Amino acid sequence: MTAFESLYNKLSALGIYDLQEGTKEYAELMAYAEGFDLIYEKLDTLLKECFVSTAEDFGLKNYEDMMAVCNMDQSLSGRRNSIMSTLQITNSDSRMKDFDKICGIFNIHGTFSDEPGKLIFNCTDSLTADQKEIITEQMKKFCPVSTTLQFNMV
Repeated sequence: MTAFESLYNKLSALGIYDLQEGTKEYAELMAYAEGFDLIYEKLDTLLKECFVSTAEDFGLKNYEDMMAVCNMDQSLSGRRNSIMSTLQITNSDSRMKDFDKICGIFNIHGTFSDEPGKLIFNCTDSLTADQKEIITEQMKKFCPVSTTLQFNMV
């Protein structure tokens, strides 16, 4: 039911308004309905953008900015998956086995190995120098403070 139909049905039931087509009241009701339709449309968009699973535009951008998500896959599903993966990271996810989970955030592939005081990531994807730098900075956030990250391209 449109806003106009809803308003028309409710007001005509009162019997105090002349809501025949061509009257001023009818025109005023149509103007109000147009405004309400715009508001409903904006609210529907806002509601959709509040949830990662339905967001398509500014909702995803807000999540990415808030959580500093850097994703190489710019498709809608890739962006959503990166955000959802980031939301699953906890404070205890800093062990060697957890870094594969962290790689999922960035949608990159490779293997991790460790040496005393150093975590080595051998990336199997082809990245630009800028992408490598961005991902290296992002991955450092998940490394233990006493560990340095070495990012290698294979």
